[in-house]
Amino acid sequence: MKRVLQRLASWLWPVATFYLLVIKKNAYLTSTGWVKSLKRGVPCRPDGSPLPWMNYAVIAFLQKRLHKGLELFEYGSGYSTMFYAGLVKSVTSVEGNAAWYETVKNKVPANAQVMFREQDKNGEYCRAITAADRKFDVVVVDGRDRVNCIKQSLLSLSPQGVLILDDSHRERYQEIIAEVAAQGFRVLDFEGLKPAGWWNYRTTVFYRSDNCLGI
Repeated sequence: MKRVLQRLASWLWPVATFYLLVIKKNAYLTSTGWVKSLKRGVPCRPDGSPLPWMNYAVIAFLQKRLHKGLELFEYGSGYSTMFYAGLVKSVTSVEGNAAWYETVKNKVPANAQVMFREQDKNGEYCRAITAADRKFDVVVVDGRDRVNCIKQSLLSLSPQGVLILDDSHRERYQEIIAEVAAQGFRVLDFEGLKPAGWWNYRTTVFYRSDNCLGI
């Protein structure tokens, strides 16, 4: 009998897990849009509206903290551009993939601008933010050459500005994270699943006192 119960439990456990995560009303993977994103192959909510390809914890944080008084710059464009444009005053994005740039540039709303720069290293791509010759309240680094993009972003942050680095769990970013912290920035990490992702991903927010997100 014990063996029968063990076999039954081993069969019921994955079924119950699937029900709680996917089928049950307000199940996590369904309510966040993870299932919808997996089906469509793009980051989105259950209703199909766009999301950034970042973990759900930081998405929820940004949804609450971003507001229409902010000007945002992002490295890497796409669904995130449309998400941010719905929350802030303006979005300026730099894209390094020519084919993707052609797809995105005419789909973004009126308060968003997408520019193309070649995917070089420590060149025009990372310096697109300083070439804009203005300060930004929020900078999201989620494209190529991220270490150099962070260095250039620090030059273009407003006094209350916040810097966000996606995929900050990667070993190659640990040195620059320590460097930014050494410049007086506080470090706040968010971890969890991304839309259609399978692993635990980290996004790091760098901020100072009296920052624009009220942290």
